[in-house]
Amino acid sequence: MRVQRLKRLLLFGPYIVFLVVLALVIVLSVFVVLQNRRIGALEEEIGHLTMNQNSLIEKVSSVDSSVDELKSAVTAISNELSLVDISAYDRQDKGSARTAWPKKVYLTFDDGPSPNTSKILDILDEYDVRASFFVVGTENPEYRKLYKRIVDEGHTLCMHSYSHKYNEIYSSVDAFTKDLDRIEDLLYRETGTKPVYYRFPGGSSNSVSRIPMSEFIEVLDDRGITYYDWNVVAGDATNPMLPAEKIIENSLCDLNEYEEAMILFHDLSNKTSTVEALPSIIEAIQEKDIPIVPIDEDSILIQHYTNSN
Repeated sequence: MRVQRLKRLLLFGPYIVFLVVLALVIVLSVFVVLQNRRIGALEEEIGHLTMNQNSLIEKVSSVDSSVDELKSAVTAISNELSLVDISAYDRQDKGSARTAWPKKVYLTFDDGPSPNTSKILDILDEYDVRASFFVVGTENPEYRKLYKRIVDEGHTLCMHSYSHKYNEIYSSVDAFTKDLDRIEDLLYRETGTKPVYYRFPGGSSNSVSRIPMSEFIEVLDDRGITYYDWNVVAGDATNPMLPAEKIIENSLCDLNEYEEAMILFHDLSNKTSTVEALPSIIEAIQEKDIPIVPIDEDSILIQHYTNSN
């Protein structure tokens, strides 16, 4: 039995060894293939990372270049600014550079004549300044004399309606026209001159009228009358009365925003702080060497509502 087993072992042993070796070779081959694939995948991933790294390096270089360009631009601007004589903008001499103040300032007074009108005219005369008065109608004979004084002293006499009653004036085009006739006729009788400028009560941008303002503007256009609003508000229409200091501040703080500034004041008996503020306002404007002028045919149109017709 042992001899037979030994024979069999000798006979089949080499085959068994061969099969084992073959199996090991196959296993190793598969392992090598798998490893090669993993190595290939890793190499490919490393390649992508390298490309991304190069792209990132390029982007960083681009940013650095942009930063350098920005630094150069800032440096160039700083050098140019260093050559500007900023102090020149504070000089008041004619012909020298100055801050962006308006070319002209208009002082306009609504709602007179009143007990304060004479005081306002006296101040204007003292400073040799001409203004524009948008007046209403009055039955007081003493106040009516002020219409002519306004004209005689070189100011512009303008209309601001006769009654200044919004609900009546803006109730219809016919009502507006009749009110316009009254103030126009009154001023012509008292002064011998025909006024050609008008300011709507509440301005052309008022929210009271239910009739389009273009219809009232058309009435003025047909008569050759130009309307004006304002672009600077003194704030003296408020009740209770605004202190003079606040009126001065309101009148001056926004002047440099306009090529021509038209300040809205009110000429009423209870507006005494307006009279108090007026000298300081005039002095501040004159110190800037800005002409204070009345409205005339050369004035630019300052209007809130522009007629589209």
